[in-house]
Formats: sequence, C-alpha cells, structure tokens
Amino acid sequence: MPDPLPATDTACNLTPGWIPSGDILNVLEQLGTTGFYDAFLDWLQREFGTEQCMVFYCADGKQVSTLIYKDYAREASGKRLAEAYVSDRHYLQDPNFKTLKTIMSGAVEVVRFNSVSGDMGLHYRKAFFETPGFSDKISIIRGTDQGNYYINLYRRDPGFDARFDSKDFSQSVCALISILISKHFELNERLRLEGPLAFLSEREQQVCRAVLRGKKNEAIAAELDVAVSSVITYRKRAYEKLGISSRAQLFALCQ
Repeated sequence: MPDPLPATDTACNLTPGWIPSGDILNVLEQLGTTGFYDAFLDWLQREFGTEQCMVFYCADGKQVSTLIYKDYAREASGKRLAEAYVSDRHYLQDPNFKTLKTIMSGAVEVVRFNSVSGDMGLHYRKAFFETPGFSDKISIIRGTDQGNYYINLYRRDPGFDARFDSKDFSQSVCALISILISKHFELNERLRLEGPLAFLSEREQQVCRAVLRGKKNEAIAAELDVAVSSVITYRKRAYEKLGISSRAQLFALCQ
C-alpha cells in the first residue's frame, strides 16, 4: 500500500492553474448541512464518473457504521451492499480493514482495486464486485482524532479515467475528497451519529430513532403527538428510502 499522506499537504497540490468548478464550490457551501449529500454525490458523478459511492466510519477499530451509500444506476443494489457490508460484518474480510483500524490521525491512504484484489476471498469479491458489476474501485482512508473514514468510489466498465493513473493527481484529489467528508461530519456530528437516517425527513428520523429505542407505534404516536396511522406512514416512507423492510434491518443499517 502507498505511504500515508499528510492530509493537509496534498489537497492544495492540484494541477497548476486549476480553478474550482461551480460544483465543488457548492459542495463547500453545503458542508455540515443535509444539502451536502446531493452536492457531494453529484460532483463525484459529474467530475469523475463515479457509479457508486460508499462512506463508512470506524471509531473504535472494531466496528464499522454506514454514513453514505449511493449506487447511481441501481439504487436497491447500493442499499443492499451497504447493509450486508455492515450488518453481516463483511468489513472483516475487506483487505483495507487493517489500514482503516490503524491509520494515524491526519494521514490519508489511497488504494486502487488492482493492488488488493488478489487479497480478497472469492465470496467477498463475488458479492461486492462481480455481482454488482464493478471493475474498478478507489478507496480513500482518512484518520482523524475522532475516528477513521473509509470512502469508496466504484466504476463499472470502463474503469476510472487515466487521470487517476497519475500519482500526484490521485493523491491530491483523494485527499480533497477525504477532507470534505471528515470536515462535513466534524461540523455537524449529529449527521454522523445518524448515518443513513440523515437522508430522511425530520419526522421520518424521529420515528426511526424511536423504533431503534424499542418503542411501539402507539408509544411513538403519543411521544410525537400524531396519529398511529401517521407513524405507520412515516415509518413506511423511511424504510422505502433506506431500502429496508423490517426493524431488524433498521438496526443492522444503523448499528
């Protein structure tokens, strides 16, 4: 794997004459808000042709949680893969997990798919690459004092463009991406704690948080001062957005 990169030294080392696009300026403006997700994900797709983005977080070196998942072409696939990666603990089979656990605060590592594909088990590779059809992946691992971030960008055929074959370009851009993610959640820790729930409306979040506390529909309705039927509607909408169908899956996704 490449040597860790000081996150603060690389983000400004972009191509001479580089001018930030309107997309990246919008991402910066949305840091710490719920508007960040769409701005950030749209920028990744338009600028680099990203077809799936997954962001995970590891605070204790043992357990991983989901922060962002997005498959631009196959929405259900992204949700399913994120849930399987966390709830079934497939991250333990990820060849990058050791680095995610041990990376130093302030360091960034960039790992290309071809450099670790030989270390993947057959079942893991089939589930997370062959079945969803991915041929290339860029992994960005960033350490912070609070915990470590794991950002994964995927492409189907063809893979990522030749710009990423340049070490300087790849390291600079990936450091920038990792800074955007870590600063977004540092500015609004609540969004990190809520993980995928941050994508939901306020009422949908309230219902899901109550479900995670073990409350039944009637108790949730009394707590929120709404009808039981409204609780059922909010929960149904939330589950549809999260790509799940049960309380158990909600726990698995948000653990």
